[in-house]
Amino acid sequence: MAVSEYATHLFSYRFQSRSYTVDIVAKDADEAKARLKALAWAEYDGVLVARVPAAIGPLARLTIAFRNAAHALFN
Repeated sequence: MAVSEYATHLFSYRFQSRSYTVDIVAKDADEAKARLKALAWAEYDGVLVARVPAAIGPLARLTIAFRNAAHALFN
């Protein structure tokens, strides 16, 4: 397995009297901070339903394509 040049950088914030954290994968702290600033321009894409491991290869792609097509047809 190759060693990644990226690290996970952690940030914390408060919202409605509660503490939350977010992690950002970046090459260094400066890049992580720049990515954090870019979040102000983020768009909502939806709710995460599942994480599919890339190790299962083409099967994952076919499964997701089928799921998306079925969702589009029946919703």
